[in-house]
Amino acid sequence: MNPLKNIIDKATQLHVAHINDTANYSIDEIYAEELNIADEKLKELVEKHDLNFQEQVILLLALAPYFSPQVLDIFLAKNPNFDVICTEFGGVNKPPHRGVIPTGETAVFLLAARDPEKRKEVAKLLLPTAKLAELSLVELDVVGDGLPLFSGKLLPNDELVQLLLYGQVMPPKLSQKFPAQQLSTDMHWDDLIIPSSTRNQLEDMKSWLNHVDVLLAHPELGKRAKKGYRTLFYGPPGTGKTLTASLLGKTADRPVFRIDLSLLVSKYIGETEKNLAGVFKRAEHKNWILFFDEADALFSKRVDTESSNDRFANQEVAYLLQRIENYNGMVILASNLKQNLDNAFMRRFQSIVHFPKPAKIERGLIWQKTVPQDLPLDDAIDLQLLVDRYELTASQISNVVQSCFIDAIAAQEKVITQEILMKNMRLEYTKEDLLFEALI
Repeated sequence: MNPLKNIIDKATQLHVAHINDTANYSIDEIYAEELNIADEKLKELVEKHDLNFQEQVILLLALAPYFSPQVLDIFLAKNPNFDVICTEFGGVNKPPHRGVIPTGETAVFLLAARDPEKRKEVAKLLLPTAKLAELSLVELDVVGDGLPLFSGKLLPNDELVQLLLYGQVMPPKLSQKFPAQQLSTDMHWDDLIIPSSTRNQLEDMKSWLNHVDVLLAHPELGKRAKKGYRTLFYGPPGTGKTLTASLLGKTADRPVFRIDLSLLVSKYIGETEKNLAGVFKRAEHKNWILFFDEADALFSKRVDTESSNDRFANQEVAYLLQRIENYNGMVILASNLKQNLDNAFMRRFQSIVHFPKPAKIERGLIWQKTVPQDLPLDDAIDLQLLVDRYELTASQISNVVQSCFIDAIAAQEKVITQEILMKNMRLEYTKEDLLFEALI
């Protein structure tokens, strides 16, 4: 952070000299300083995004409390005429942090001083649509109503700080601020037993994940291409929707995050949008796949009534639609019934993928793949009769086989007996309050 110290020293010296009328304040002296960034990762980031002098100073300023807080101590100096900290310096001092946290005013002091044209330049660099914010490097904290815009803190990206401090970015943890968990699987595409029509649609999605960068780079098609990919998975529970999302991420080497709706959805007006905005902000520019399971809770049909609650609910849906539309990665919504979703979403899906309950042939393959070779079904069990009679999903078959495995091991059996199988089949049917008839 030595380059920043040189800038701060020069700016404060010029400021004091100007107050004492011993010299003319020329902001050009600041811009004549060399910014020789020593940290290789930070230097690489600056070169990659072609940050100009002003953007580099703002970035270094935002990072200073994490790496060299002492260079900001000068901003604790008081105005000798009023015995208060110089307001021109900006910055906040908030326990338990004992040093200065720079604000937009601090950046203006260093890069513009009292030059009105330079202040306009710096103001544009701190906009949410400017490069620093768009690239999720630095953003200006939102301040309350009636407060000066520049009094907001300069907030560096958390992941950038982690990268510079630890050499890697820590996986985000499930919390109210980030209501999502990363999905992973040890399974492969061969383990997913689905109809050929469904598999063909998934092949198209895999192609998009693998080749979208080529599309976006195309001089003609790229400017017309949609930013991201939106798809709906619909079908009964246990038919492979979550597994498919995990496999898509695994194949394309992209993290998949399942949005936890219990943390995301709030009864308080505006809180759901705020929580969702945090997820999308964290995911932007990272090639994450966002998976909204049981999406009906968020994306249900809008109503036509005019009560205040209904109007707010409709505003929520409209906001969610906008955020998904603008996300530059893949968004997967999963639902048991596609007719539960708002038509505005349906029109914007690139694909709508049906995951039906497995047919007889598919159920037979699932049983064969799921039952372990070292603990097979008893020869007395008629597998075809089992397949024909019980219309179970892949998830239900997996539950039954795992329970049978535990029971067989506990009973020191060499095979899964019909008694053990029927016991666990009955338990699986009981979960759904369905009538169960055992094999004779």
